[in-house]
Amino acid sequence: MSSRRLAPALLASLGLVLAPISAQAHDELTGTTPQDGATVEAGDLEDLTLTFSGEIADVGAAVAVTAPDGSSVLEGEPVVEGPEVTQDLVDDLGDGEYAVAWRVTSEDGHPISGEFGFTVTGAAQEDPAEESTSDAGAAEETTEAEESAAEATSETDPTDEEPVEEPSPEPTSEDDAAGQDTADEETAGASADASAQEPSGIPPWAWALVAVGAAGLLVLLGRTWSRSHR
Repeated sequence: MSSRRLAPALLASLGLVLAPISAQAHDELTGTTPQDGATVEAGDLEDLTLTFSGEIADVGAAVAVTAPDGSSVLEGEPVVEGPEVTQDLVDDLGDGEYAVAWRVTSEDGHPISGEFGFTVTGAAQEDPAEESTSDAGAAEETTEAEESAAEATSETDPTDEEPVEEPSPEPTSEDDAAGQDTADEETAGASADASAQEPSGIPPWAWALVAVGAAGLLVLLGRTWSRSHR
């Protein structure tokens, strides 16, 4: 066989061998914003972008971004435009290291995934004075709520009702005896007062009779004396 006929046959055979290999190649992640291991300012980062070697399917794209405290900082769903996937982030990211995990479907329908990380710095810190003011306001609101609850409780508290008057204990025999002695003493005192108020000695009308008798006696004696000296 001549070399002119052998060359086309070799090229055809090589094409058949390389065709399955190229068909098995999948899209790859070619870059990220921010880059893996980069440090960015908090105010400069509003979203992150993943760039792939081929177009990405709209269905099945997922991105997770985890803050240092374990919370998610995603805002909405990822947006796919050709070979790029964009994910919005929440505002005011705090300082620290963030972990990114992603999963997409490549152009040939095969899912691919990966992860990377970046660091945020320069986040605004809360003013301690403002924080103490907010704490004081919260404490004041709590105190007002407790006072309101206490007033509501006092309005419905059954202990605020007027106490029921309990019946007086019945007097015992000893109490009866003591009361009788007291009554006797009061009666005796009243009798003594009455006796003290009554006049003592001969009544006035008796004295009047005595005076009249004495006067009659003197008149009689006077007449008798006059007769004896005539």
